[in-house]
Amino acid sequence: MSPQKTVLNVVHNPHLNYRPDIDGLRALAIVAVVIFHAFPHFLPSGFIGVDVFFVISGYLITSIILKAQSGTGFSLLDFYIRRIQRIFPALIVVLVFCLVAGWFVLVAEEYQSLGKHVAAGAVYISNFVLKAESGYFNVASELKPLLHLWSLSIEEQFYLVWPLLLILALRSNINPLTAIVLMLAISFLLNIVYIERLPTHVFYLPISRSWELLIGSILAYINLYKRYKFDQIASKILPCSAHKTGSQVSNVFALAGAALIILSMVGLNKGDKFPGWWALLPTIGTFFLIAAGEVAWLNSRILASKPFVFIGLISYPLYLWHWPLLSFARIVETGTPSALIRLGVVTLSGLLAWATYRLIETRFRFQEHWVFAAGLFAALIMTGIIGYQVYMQEGYAERHPQEERLASNFAWDKQGWNHQKACTERFGEDFQQYCQIHDVNRLPTVLLIGDSNANHFFPGLLKMYTKSDENLLNLGQGACPPFLGVDVALEPGNIHCEKTIDKALSYALDTKSVHTVVLSMLIYTKPINEKLFSMSYRHNSAIIEPLKILEDAMRVTLSRLTSADKRVIFIMSIPILDFNPETCINYRPWRITSAQLKTPCSMSKIEADKLSRNFRSMVNRVLQNFPKVTLWDSSRELCDEVSCYAMRDGILLYRDTSHLNEAGSLYMGERLPLQDMREKSKQ
Repeated sequence: MSPQKTVLNVVHNPHLNYRPDIDGLRALAIVAVVIFHAFPHFLPSGFIGVDVFFVISGYLITSIILKAQSGTGFSLLDFYIRRIQRIFPALIVVLVFCLVAGWFVLVAEEYQSLGKHVAAGAVYISNFVLKAESGYFNVASELKPLLHLWSLSIEEQFYLVWPLLLILALRSNINPLTAIVLMLAISFLLNIVYIERLPTHVFYLPISRSWELLIGSILAYINLYKRYKFDQIASKILPCSAHKTGSQVSNVFALAGAALIILSMVGLNKGDKFPGWWALLPTIGTFFLIAAGEVAWLNSRILASKPFVFIGLISYPLYLWHWPLLSFARIVETGTPSALIRLGVVTLSGLLAWATYRLIETRFRFQEHWVFAAGLFAALIMTGIIGYQVYMQEGYAERHPQEERLASNFAWDKQGWNHQKACTERFGEDFQQYCQIHDVNRLPTVLLIGDSNANHFFPGLLKMYTKSDENLLNLGQGACPPFLGVDVALEPGNIHCEKTIDKALSYALDTKSVHTVVLSMLIYTKPINEKLFSMSYRHNSAIIEPLKILEDAMRVTLSRLTSADKRVIFIMSIPILDFNPETCINYRPWRITSAQLKTPCSMSKIEADKLSRNFRSMVNRVLQNFPKVTLWDSSRELCDEVSCYAMRDGILLYRDTSHLNEAGSLYMGERLPLQDMREKSKQ
């Protein structure tokens, strides 16, 4: 295709002019996202608004590149200067706001995390940082004020790489459509192949999400080079009247696109593997709506209307503002804020978005001199450096000393109870998560094995066992039961317990100095646990029901240990709370409303027993065949006949709904009937 012909196509193609309906489409996307984040029950699939944005971004960036390349030529420097002036100003304002607000309302651990996310957001690698953080024990996504920057990071990474690839294709005389389709196919295939095994990777990595932007790129190429032919084919396929006018084709496109987007908004939920195949609904729907053009009734009368265009124009700052404000509200209120507060936050987000657009975006966006872009770039980098400093200074704990003392109830990781470097160096790299030993220079005599619900007993057991000159070692892995042959796969990825639990048990069996093995795990409760992980059994793949897997594996494990003359103690872990123990103390530096503390800090024993009944029955069944194994039911120390308590004598014992804090572990350790256990083990 000659350059002259290409220029004519560009000049006379109305699809390449400013499209107010695309701003209206942005409005539809951002409204869906905001409703989903603020009132998820009203629009459980509103998260697909991000996918709509992806297609729009891919369409616009590719249109800019191809159009410029077909005319006077495309300048990478000019392109990046325009991107900086478009997206940096609002981002800088929001990041600075988060740092300032966080200083006053967050405790040190929260502020340290915010600093890391500010640094990541400033260099557009939030998606990689969030992927690395995802997991079974990670902070809830609602409590990360900059979580939403993952999508902007993917877009910016696309902006950084795609122009270079497209220009390379053009200068190598490769048809742009060939390059687009090839990249799209690779990206989509990776998305489909790995969505089951590595859903977190697929969600956050640009290589498995870029196909969504490239769908927009295909439409950009069609509008530039093949629009007439595309409309001809569409008129033959689509169910229009016999005359099949252009407006009828456009209306069918618009209706089909709107139907697909609405279907995806109401038909998907957070439990679906996404993006996967499901992401085709909103992305193809967006393709159709953009392809419909301004002549379509839906686009011209609805999407291009002033209210939609207005919201579309402020969609970028609205996206930036709404999530940090909602997240801060959840943090300071220690839970989901009231509907009135959330409505107020959404309203405030809209006002701040409008102010950001009018007072900041428009003043920087159309500046001609490169010095403005250079200044914005420097300002963003400086903001990131400040965020990194907050992270390196561990959130400046001296800001709120009294609140930090109370917040230490929840700072298990920072207290160093998970992992010792010297322990891992001695017992192997497989024990990266839970590896603690009292004296690394001595052989262990007591071995604690299990998941996080075994690990949380370590401080208390350590205090008691060291009184008897024992050397306590803790080896384990999160979400892994302390039984041979059991594997667990978590939703955000896979955890293989074989390398840790089987190795730990083998060490217990083979090491003569280890005379006592303590086993514990999270109480298995079907409605809760099966949402968190799936379980399999290497010793007998025919057993698929998790509780039956645990029963058989427990029998095999106890048989091996008792046959090796090991004393075995099984600790029935603590009751699972039906409330957040953070609501029992007021450790927030600032709140929107006055603190409503939960008093008493307890739950019904009947409800606690309901959750654990089946698991307890299974354990008792197994132990009937192992009379030398000692069972310590920790709930006896936390429950009376009426209630199970998360606080005793004014001391909080839990750090979350299913884990003890340091004080709770010491409380339980003091009540461990150690002498009784020794006597029973000798019988």
